[in-house]
Amino acid sequence: MKKLYILIALFGLLAAACNKDDSTSAGPVVTLKVTGLKDTFNLYTHQDFLKATPAVESESSYDFYWTLFSTNFNAINGLGLIKPDTIARTKDLNYEVLNDPGAYILVFNARDKNTGIVRQVNMVVNITTLTMNGWYLVKDNGGKTDMDFIYPAGRIDNWISFFNGGNGLDGNLMSVAFVPQFKTVLTTQNTYSALMVVSQNDAAIYRVDNGARVMSYDSMFFSKPAVRKPQAVFQPVASTLLGFINDGKAYSMTKGTLFGNYPLTYNSISYNNLSPVVADAAMDIGWDPTRKSLFLYNGQTPKELVVNDSNGVKKLQNVKGNLQWMTGYAGSRSVALVLFRNPQDSGYLYKLNASFGPLFYGSPGYIVMNSDTLKPQHGLMNASVIGGNYDVDLIYYAYNGKIYMTDVATATETPLFDIPAGETVTAIQHIRFPEPVGTPPPAASLNVIAIATYNAGHYKIYQHPISGTGTIAPVAASFSGDGRVTKMIYMEKGNGTRIY
Repeated sequence: MKKLYILIALFGLLAAACNKDDSTSAGPVVTLKVTGLKDTFNLYTHQDFLKATPAVESESSYDFYWTLFSTNFNAINGLGLIKPDTIARTKDLNYEVLNDPGAYILVFNARDKNTGIVRQVNMVVNITTLTMNGWYLVKDNGGKTDMDFIYPAGRIDNWISFFNGGNGLDGNLMSVAFVPQFKTVLTTQNTYSALMVVSQNDAAIYRVDNGARVMSYDSMFFSKPAVRKPQAVFQPVASTLLGFINDGKAYSMTKGTLFGNYPLTYNSISYNNLSPVVADAAMDIGWDPTRKSLFLYNGQTPKELVVNDSNGVKKLQNVKGNLQWMTGYAGSRSVALVLFRNPQDSGYLYKLNASFGPLFYGSPGYIVMNSDTLKPQHGLMNASVIGGNYDVDLIYYAYNGKIYMTDVATATETPLFDIPAGETVTAIQHIRFPEPVGTPPPAASLNVIAIATYNAGHYKIYQHPISGTGTIAPVAASFSGDGRVTKMIYMEKGNGTRIY
């Protein structure tokens, strides 16, 4: 706000300078008299038009034009000059607002036809966006991936297509992540919130504030992969980084640059056939299905878990089974949950200490904090969709027409309620906002188990309040629409949730 006041003052001085001389040798200069202009405009980008119809005395004596100045000092050019955009060359203004959110100075310029002197009237334009607060329901529909955006006063269906000329992503949805503090130039301080969306055949990064695609699959790599097979995106706790899995190979981006590939061999270990499943905690935990071992994504290189006789890591390497599900709880909790299935269809459910020290150094403490062996008949071993709970050791899942809950500590299975007739569960997520980072973590403004279902080409989203014992009960659907939702992100003021 201080920058805005400074700029207004500067423009005031400029306007005063432009109007200083009120006479010439030929006689007095005509004074500009304008009415009908507002002091401040409050508008939505990609929604509103900036309109003004000033009344000007002696209108025929002037040529008119309008300029718009950003107050974002990071947008100032390399010469340190504030560069305006000329948005009209008429007296009346009817300008479609497509600008980035922020504060702007609007200047009405009137050039005296006889003297060339320009008179100016300055106004404030506050541009905001609808897209910073609400639900992003990421879906596939008819072989395309898109998002429906639900905000308090309405909705934007097919959000990607809406802001990008009708173009969604080809193929069904694979993965999505909220990406904070994104930028495409390493040296700029002008960052913004983004969403990276991955489909079977494509991937792209979109600005949250205006929906614009800022990176496509073809432009996001230093060296584009030989095989186009996008699989997953993950956002590390280190907000300067972003991770990506393509064709079983890992890539890392320092924001402001491009994706570079992880080494395919590191310390004589091959990392060229990796699972797209990643658990984000204090470090990002990956799964190598060839070696059947967990490992770590460590910035731009892989790292093996440190094995010793007391930390339980041996249970996580050379596993006699395949990965079924894994999630991580970044922030204050720093826990991960991992579910394996062995050839006899029994399961191993592990709770891991996923704070930095145990993961990186192998100590202090036991990495495997709790372990359960699940019988083949356990619902988790037959679940179609699984979701976690950031706050407590509970897992929710869909099986045999019902929603169940399992307590990680005891593997006790509790049936909760029937899935509505004809509907198939496509996603279960703990939506907890804001992200629980800090000591103590902030109180949640939204804390629900969100369940997405699909039936005959349409989805429904249910927001289930969580009881004191962690149970959830049937509720009416909050949202519905076309397609199949498999991921959900909730956002306030441009900050989005992780997927648990």
